[in-house]
Amino acid sequence: MAGQNRGWMKGAAKRCAAFVSGIAIIVLCYYAGELLSILVNGFISPAVMGMMVLFVFLKAQIIKESWVKEFAGFLLDNLLLFFIPVTAGVALVPFESLQRELPAIIVSVTVSSFLVLWVSGVIAQKMGKGGDDD
Repeated sequence: MAGQNRGWMKGAAKRCAAFVSGIAIIVLCYYAGELLSILVNGFISPAVMGMMVLFVFLKAQIIKESWVKEFAGFLLDNLLLFFIPVTAGVALVPFESLQRELPAIIVSVTVSSFLVLWVSGVIAQKMGKGGDDD
């Protein structure tokens, strides 16, 4: 019985260490992205630059996927919670200011939606051509 408890504790300690190391790696990549963002005069946001740094490190196998998988899974599982502050912020904007900017909002949402659809379609076609031909 005591041996089973120690085995469970080892597993929990291992998961906790993986979670904490994932947090540390992702935060360090974010701060590296923040430094890079400063170097390009804020042309690209620090969060995007941090994700690019993480992507490059993962592709170059400097960082192993298993090191960040536990924490990344947690973030993805709780992704909806990150949109609540944004939604609440939009809901607090006075309707008059939205009404004033409505044409610009409609154009930007429409253009960006079509751009995302087009880029996604191109990528899907390119990925489909790499496999077996039907």
